[in-house]
Amino acid sequence: MAEDRPKWASELGTTDETIMRFVALVEGLNLSPADLITKMVERVVEIDEQLLRYSLPPLNEWQTRDDLIVYAVEEGSDALPLDIRPTGFMWPDKLAFPWTAMECKAAVIGYEVRWRGEFDDFQEKLRGLWEMSDGYAFLKQT
Repeated sequence: MAEDRPKWASELGTTDETIMRFVALVEGLNLSPADLITKMVERVVEIDEQLLRYSLPPLNEWQTRDDLIVYAVEEGSDALPLDIRPTGFMWPDKLAFPWTAMECKAAVIGYEVRWRGEFDDFQEKLRGLWEMSDGYAFLKQT
């Protein structure tokens, strides 16, 4: 496929499989590659502007280049109009979080959710004002 690659794909320096998956994504969204990349770039710039608005360090001052790239790709491809900002706490990447997205939502709005992880992880890694009762975790509402 290397000879058949479009010029933009050759410039990326990634695998043929990745290019094919990207093209399929673009076609599924009824966009051109340039359209999708433009939308991703606009989203990353928007996030950077939000960080600066809240007096947080800009994206280029994040921990490592690789962390920044992963974050930029996730935010750029997500492109949802979420008004969020990073905090000092992030659940460790290498440790599976024991709740689904629906369980996280339930916990945040005040429901008790069964904690299926280790108790030490609950105490040490789940930040905020959480309590546990009978194996269920709940967020203290103020």
